[in-house]
Amino acid sequence: MEELELEQNEQLLEQRRLRRLEQKRRRKMQQRMVLGLLALIVVLALVLIVRGCRAKPTTTPVEPSVPEETADPVSTEPEADSVVQLTAVGDIMIYDDILAGAQKSEGVYDFSDCFSAVAAYTMAADLTVGNLELNFCGAPYAGKPDFRAPEALAGTLRDIGFDVLQTANTYSIQNGMTGLSGTISALDAVGIDHVGTYATQAERDASGGVLVKTVNGVRIAFIAFTKGVNNLTLPEGSEFAVDLLYTDYDSDYSKVAEDAIVQTVENAVATDADIVIAMLHWGSEYDNTLTDTQKKIESLLLENGVDVILGSHSHVVGNLVEKTVERGKDEASCFVAYSLGNFFSSQTQSGTMESILLNLEITKNGKTGQTSITNINYIPLYLLRQEGEDGAAQVQVLPIRSAITSGLFDEQAQAFTDAIADLRANTASDYDSGK
Repeated sequence: MEELELEQNEQLLEQRRLRRLEQKRRRKMQQRMVLGLLALIVVLALVLIVRGCRAKPTTTPVEPSVPEETADPVSTEPEADSVVQLTAVGDIMIYDDILAGAQKSEGVYDFSDCFSAVAAYTMAADLTVGNLELNFCGAPYAGKPDFRAPEALAGTLRDIGFDVLQTANTYSIQNGMTGLSGTISALDAVGIDHVGTYATQAERDASGGVLVKTVNGVRIAFIAFTKGVNNLTLPEGSEFAVDLLYTDYDSDYSKVAEDAIVQTVENAVATDADIVIAMLHWGSEYDNTLTDTQKKIESLLLENGVDVILGSHSHVVGNLVEKTVERGKDEASCFVAYSLGNFFSSQTQSGTMESILLNLEITKNGKTGQTSITNINYIPLYLLRQEGEDGAAQVQVLPIRSAITSGLFDEQAQAFTDAIADLRANTASDYDSGK
C-alpha cells in the first residue's frame, strides 16, 4: 500500500508542479510584455527630450511624429485567465481512541499516518480549507466532550496542505476563551489562517469578520458562522469572539441574526473580492433536512453577495447544488454544499464514515474580470477505523477508489462500494470525479 500511495502522491505532486510552472510561465510572459512596453515608453520620452533640447526656437510649434512601430504591442494580446483550484473538506475532530492511536510516547503524538493516503490530494490544491471542530489549548489532551487536541495535529494539517480552517463551530469555546485563543495561536504558529473566531475585539474590528486570500491573482473573501457553541453562552464582554447565525444561539436557534450576517457579507463584498465564500456550521447532526431558518440564512447570504456556501455540522454528506440567484437587476450563479461530512473522526453512526473531498475550479476571466466556478467535482472518502490495543484506534482517511484498486482492503470492499453509491445519493449530483 505504501508503494501505491507513494506513486499516487508523486503523480499528483508532479501534476501540481507542472500546473504551477505553467502559471509562472504565463506570469513571466505578462511581466516581460509590460516591462517591454515601459522600456519603449522611456526610450520615446528620451528621444523627445533630446529633440526638444536640440530644436531651434520657432514661433510655430512642431508636433513630434511618433513612428507607427511604437503602437502598444500588448493591446492586441488578451489577458490570460487566472485559475484557482480550491479543495474543501468537512469536520476535523478528535476522540480518545484517535489520541491513543496517535500517541508515540508520553506527550508525543504523530498523526501523519492518518492522512498519508489523502495528502497528495490536499497538497495538490492551490487552496485547501476545512472545519476545525476542536481546541488547541495544551495538555491534558482529551476527546469528547473536551476536544482538546495536541498541537502536533496543527502541524500535520499544515504539512498536508491546509491553508484556511473554520474555527466558528460547536466547540469554539468548549474550553473557554482560553481554548478559543489557544486554537488561534496554534494555527498562527504553523501558518494556517482561521476564520469565524477572534481573540480580541480589535481583531474582529480590523477584519470585519472577513479573511481575504489572494491566490494566482484571484481575490477570495472567506466568512464563517456557527449556529451555536454547544449550548454555551459567550462570556460577557466577549460577544465579539464568535460569528453566530442566531441571536438565540444558546437555546432555540429560531431568531436569525440577520443584521450581523448581512453586515459581514457587505464587509466581504467591500474588499473588492472576486469571489465570496461562506463557511457555515449549521443544521442538525446526522440529518440533512433543511430547516426554515437554514433556508432564510441561505437566501440572506446568496442574495447579498456570497457566491459559495460550504456547510458542516451534520457529520454526514448533504446535497451539492448550483443555483441562480437574483441580486437586484442582476443574476448570479452560486454553489451550495450543504454538508461535507466528516474529514477526520472516529464516529461510527450511519453515514459518518463516508465523506467527500470537494474540488472547485475558480476562474477569473482575463478579458472581462468576471469570476466564476468553472468546474465542480468530488473525490469519495472513507474513514477506516481499525481497532488497536488499550482502546486505541488507527483512523485512516482513504480515497475510496484508490483503496479498492490497491487490493489491500478486501474485507471493506463492499462497504467502500456502498459508500460511493451513498455519496452519489446524498449529494444528489453527478459531481463524482470517478477518482
